[in-house]
Amino acid sequence: MTLATVRRLAADILNIGKSRVRFSPDGLKEAEGALTRSDVKGLIDKGVVKKIKVLGRDSTARKKRRGKGRKKGSLGDRKKLWMQKVRSQRKLLVILTESGTLAKEHKRSIYGKVKGGIFKSKRAMLLYLKDNELIAKDYEIPKKEMPPKKEVKKTPAKKAPEKKESKKEGEQK
Repeated sequence: MTLATVRRLAADILNIGKSRVRFSPDGLKEAEGALTRSDVKGLIDKGVVKKIKVLGRDSTARKKRRGKGRKKGSLGDRKKLWMQKVRSQRKLLVILTESGTLAKEHKRSIYGKVKGGIFKSKRAMLLYLKDNELIAKDYEIPKKEMPPKKEVKKTPAKKAPEKKESKKEGEQK
């Protein structure tokens, strides 16, 4: 078989393009002597036929499915959600440091992680802190007491004015 045929078969077996198939210089005679697909598989196992790595960056894969059409909701919605999440996490961080639960030397690194968006929620942040033994395992977020609800006075509903039947021209009762 010619080397072109062996290259084609090897590319098909390795599931790569023909340009990525290389032959070792010592085994060129052996590669030309291959007659069947199983012979080519044997050459691959011996290392006579090799596949080379892809060079360069796969920049197209990084750009796929990132356009405006893939995003749901408006930009403002996403920004507001982000602001809510980050502000609540930062407030929790302040509570932890002021109460002495979290050491001050760890505050900066956690603050940077909050800014980087590492934590999905306050609960995730607490789990991280507990797993890395920065706070006690049994720590719970202190619950705020809700102020009592104000009673709303109910005003009597206004009656809608009754509609008077108007007589159309030409109609008489």
